[in-house]
Amino acid sequence: MKVLYLGWLGYKNIGDELMWDIFREKFNEKADSTKYKLIPSTKTVQKRLSNNKNKNFLRNLDSIILGGGSLLGPRFITILYNAIKVNKNINLFIWGSGIDWIEKRDLNRFVLMNGEQATPKNEFNYFNDSQFKHKLQTVIQHAKFIGVRGHYTYQYLKSIGLNLDRVKVTGDPGLLTTMIRENEENPKSNKVVINWGTAMHKLYGKNEAGLENSMMAIVNELITKGYEIYIYPIWDKDITPCKNLYDKITDKKHVHFIKTVPNQYKILDLIKDARLTINFKLHANVLSAAAGIPFIALAYRFKTFDFANFIGLDHLVISTDDPHLSENVLTKVSYIENHGSLLFRNMPSIQQTVEKDLDQIFEFFK
Repeated sequence: MKVLYLGWLGYKNIGDELMWDIFREKFNEKADSTKYKLIPSTKTVQKRLSNNKNKNFLRNLDSIILGGGSLLGPRFITILYNAIKVNKNINLFIWGSGIDWIEKRDLNRFVLMNGEQATPKNEFNYFNDSQFKHKLQTVIQHAKFIGVRGHYTYQYLKSIGLNLDRVKVTGDPGLLTTMIRENEENPKSNKVVINWGTAMHKLYGKNEAGLENSMMAIVNELITKGYEIYIYPIWDKDITPCKNLYDKITDKKHVHFIKTVPNQYKILDLIKDARLTINFKLHANVLSAAAGIPFIALAYRFKTFDFANFIGLDHLVISTDDPHLSENVLTKVSYIENHGSLLFRNMPSIQQTVEKDLDQIFEFFK
């Protein structure tokens, strides 16, 4: 029986590839390989799924796993909805997916104000579209297992009128990257690792140039404080922005630019002896948290707030439209210098809970 893992695969984004790697490893460990064959949603497969004429592919699937990431949007929900229409016996699973496209005004009103007077909107308006909400509710009611990334995703979906009785907040699957916490905060380290890149201008504040200048000021100040800086990309489109940031730093002796996209294992090796990390992309923060290394998250969209809230570290997040971003990042650096050892003391129990909850999915494949 064929099992499809559905996600943004093949786009050279380590966050999405990380989710697939974790799921594949666990599936190979826990599923009955004599009965089930796992298939990744490569670009070719995604193209076939987007073609409404290609129904035989869906009919021949036993199960579809909507993987980790910000996948609760029209592209993938429509694929799942079409799968139900073509094959009413198909098994659907949602494995730690979340939402992302919420404008800052609604983040402030809904998330930061606990949702009392939410009027949900987003940049693409699909959560206000009755047809999309119908598809999403149909998928939720049909699915065998539904785990979402964070409490904010859950609250938002509930606020638009969806029935979430069968939905559980399971956390981001990326937290399962390492269950053996060999990497602990090193108070003597003078190493700061910075993940940098681009959101293609789809970020809070819509000002990547200004954000780059703020980060340049932060790096210069960290060098003055005696830190060695390492800058790395997590997506191939992040390489040029990383180089641009590196080129702007005057004191190159204390700045190191990782010129290629490292996989998750090389990222863990890079950050394992860091004092802290400062991260633009979500899964750079997830990897830092999984490794027990304090992070400062530059929240360019909703998903970063969603993740940080789940692990109880909202206070380490700074929105990319913060008018005092440089000063506030440096304030959080000082906070980590003084309190870093206390920040991740609950992470092992959080990871164990995430693993226990997400592993429920593999009971269906024995």
